[in-house]
Amino acid sequence: MDLKNYISIICLVCLAATISAQVQPNPRQVLGTTGGTSTAPWGSLDYTVGEVMTTTYITGSPFTIKTITQGFQQPENNVLMVTEASVNSTCIGANNGSIALTPINAVGDVSYVWSPSVAGDTSLAVKLPPGTYQYTVSDSISSVTGTVVITEDMIDCHGTTLSFYNGITPNGDGNNDNWQIDSIINFPENVVSIYNRWGDLVWVGRNYDNVNVVWEGKNRRGQDLPDATYFYLVETNREKYKGWIELTH
Repeated sequence: MDLKNYISIICLVCLAATISAQVQPNPRQVLGTTGGTSTAPWGSLDYTVGEVMTTTYITGSPFTIKTITQGFQQPENNVLMVTEASVNSTCIGANNGSIALTPINAVGDVSYVWSPSVAGDTSLAVKLPPGTYQYTVSDSISSVTGTVVITEDMIDCHGTTLSFYNGITPNGDGNNDNWQIDSIINFPENVVSIYNRWGDLVWVGRNYDNVNVVWEGKNRRGQDLPDATYFYLVETNREKYKGWIELTH
């Protein structure tokens, strides 16, 4: 064998060894039969169960999006997200802002935690005064935290001036059977106190609304008060009002 042929044979052996070294893969993570993952060594039967799985991270997010290499490497859209919609308080002192949260891709039961707390701790927060509200929405896997700022339109609401009537005739005829306060609905956080001429507190109502909380000429035990002149004190988050009412059956 001449030297040229000997060198060619040696080079072919080297090339074969090089190719063999290049095609030997390292163990890799694959998608299992139940949707989980496992590390499959070369030659393992598990190796043929699924495609290679790679993991990427969303910048600024605590969640991981798994990408399965199935041809076009489509991501799994199973990350909990929350959309929010808010309405500012419509006028000075109205305290009627609101926030609505909508969870997306939630798994299992969903819970809501607000700071400061809101009535019910649900996806809808209403009757909000101006301020900063932080929420945490959680499902059975993860949670999302966000912040919403409610502002107040610096204008006077239509009908924000309270008007008081000086007479009440609770005789069941449907006219003036209870004491109405015009525009009190714009000040839901209020206290209305009724006193007799000697200064004794005879009736008190919180969150007076002319319907569910309304004075009908009775005392705090629900008994009819005698015809007389009574005095009121109405306290809102903006001002106090005092005056008198004539009760006539």
